[in-house]
Amino acid sequence: MYALPTIFVRKSWSSLCLKSMQRVLWYVQSYEKLFAQRQLAEFGEKQKKEFAEKRRELDKSKLRVREIDGIIQKLYEDNAMGKISDERFATMSMSLESEQSELKGRIPILETELENAKIKTEGLQMFIDRAKKITRPEALTPELVHEFIEKIMVSAPEYKDGKRYQKVEIHYNGVGIIRELTAEEMEEYFEEHIKNKPFLKAKTA
Repeated sequence: MYALPTIFVRKSWSSLCLKSMQRVLWYVQSYEKLFAQRQLAEFGEKQKKEFAEKRRELDKSKLRVREIDGIIQKLYEDNAMGKISDERFATMSMSLESEQSELKGRIPILETELENAKIKTEGLQMFIDRAKKITRPEALTPELVHEFIEKIMVSAPEYKDGKRYQKVEIHYNGVGIIRELTAEEMEEYFEEHIKNKPFLKAKTA
């Protein structure tokens, strides 16, 4: 059973989330291509950097695993020829094997994270497809929250000019934080929408 986050006890937060979802759903349904382009642009830069860092770490880890194999083999040969003592060989080989074991444990984790990064764009399309099926919600139900909201982060309260403020971040499933259109942008895109559909303009005249 899905349990509502405790922050929904506050009616003001529930109202804030509902209004945000209404705006986001309208945004997706009215300007799907624009929404997708913006989300990919914002998501892409961050993900590209993380992806590159993980790829470098993965390649470096695989290379080091191979290097350690060669070093241990060389130590074995040197020990067999009497170039290094048994005690020295044991100490060095144990240290290298421990490092190699840690790297071998890290490699599959990195591979999984890289694979997940590749498929995250699929989450965007899934979010759009779900959003297009929802009419304007009038209430924030547990089912709606479960389907669209991944988590909600509420900052510690701050006080300014005697008033209490708290920052609320809504992370949507598959897309994270969505930068909603400003009032000015909404007006601009609505005017553009009217220009592209003259029959709507005639009806409102």
